[in-house]
Amino acid sequence: MTITELLGVALKIEGAGYSYYTKLAQKSSDKVRALFEELANDERTHAKTFEEIIKEYEDKNLGNLNEEEIGYATTYAQEIIFPKLNDDSIPSTLRDALKKAIEVEKDSIIFYTDIQALIPELKLLEKIIEEEKKHLKKLTMKLNDEDSFDMFSEGSMI
Repeated sequence: MTITELLGVALKIEGAGYSYYTKLAQKSSDKVRALFEELANDERTHAKTFEEIIKEYEDKNLGNLNEEEIGYATTYAQEIIFPKLNDDSIPSTLRDALKKAIEVEKDSIIFYTDIQALIPELKLLEKIIEEEKKHLKKLTMKLNDEDSFDMFSEGSMI
């Protein structure tokens, strides 16, 4: 697998994240719609960044990348991250939607950190990892905000 193929996996993660957050925003009340729209826009920006990185590294040979580590990272994305993102069912409660989003953000951070360890010269990846950590923090804070689970206003997504 080449570096551009590995980065292509990251691009797919961001595209799937954008789609998921967009669906959540469409199903959410005004109170949390803004959060999901913000996260969707961030994922779209990350996807554009990965597109730029892929173009930059298309013709570069980085030498011998550790095939075993690349295989692990790719399998991790395909077996752990994509099934969660490609699941078309939207959770019926805000709490479940937030929990799923938190899992995916954690998994993405792990995947991107693995890529960064394989290819330390990818400095833009550090910025994306920091932004994904901010997403994780926002989602966790929302999950822990007891006021956001008023059963009469936001207990369900619809």
